[in-house]
Amino acid sequence: VRLRHYLCYLLAAAFTGFALFPLYIVVTTALKRETDIFAWPPVWLFEPTWQNFYNALFVFGGRGVLSFLLNSLVITGASTALAVILGAMAAYGFARFRFAGDKHLAFYILSTRFAPPVAFIVPIYLMVQKAGLLDSHLALILIYTAFNLSFVTWIMRGFFAEIPIEIEEAALVDGYTRWQIFWRIAVPLVRPGLATTAILSAIFSWNEFLFALVLTQSKAATIPVYLAGFSNSMGLAWGEYMAVGSMAVLPIMLFTLM
Repeated sequence: VRLRHYLCYLLAAAFTGFALFPLYIVVTTALKRETDIFAWPPVWLFEPTWQNFYNALFVFGGRGVLSFLLNSLVITGASTALAVILGAMAAYGFARFRFAGDKHLAFYILSTRFAPPVAFIVPIYLMVQKAGLLDSHLALILIYTAFNLSFVTWIMRGFFAEIPIEIEEAALVDGYTRWQIFWRIAVPLVRPGLATTAILSAIFSWNEFLFALVLTQSKAATIPVYLAGFSNSMGLAWGEYMAVGSMAVLPIMLFTLM
């Protein structure tokens, strides 16, 4: 039995190492000098340097990466909060109330994720342009919220449906309103579901590239747009590129760990 446990831990450690190896390459490349980056055979032991991070923040490309990171943080945070709050409300309604066509409406909400986002890029661009929201945070916040809303609603519907109805009936007898039951009883009981959907929604918003590229120019451009255009006249600056990649991964990792 003990040998089986050791084998399980060994397999888990091997899988963890395999999954984290790309991240290790990104971080170590960001800490290497250019000669070490292109050395063959690869250099595993080296003297780290922070020059690549300094160049990425203050020198390279004329505009530091901090503004793009700030845009991503604002857009991701706002869209995730809106999607989780509004989606939780809709999911609770689907889980607790019966009305004509409720099942068809629930499937229709999910079906909005079936089509690829590129199919909507032209009409969405025209609507954003007519509204005067091009190159604005609000445009991306609304779009990301709309895309995540169907996902959050569908996932949270299952979590709310698993709450025993007797708990809410007892609260009604005690004089609670439906609004109080939702916020004080239902929401605390589905916190794991809220955390899961928040993480997945944040990852989608943080990594989304197509709409951020088409609908922004400079003021609201996010970190994926910055990474896509990261190059100089001599080609791709790998040290600075990996430094930006390390900074781009860090916020999502911290949010997921929290």
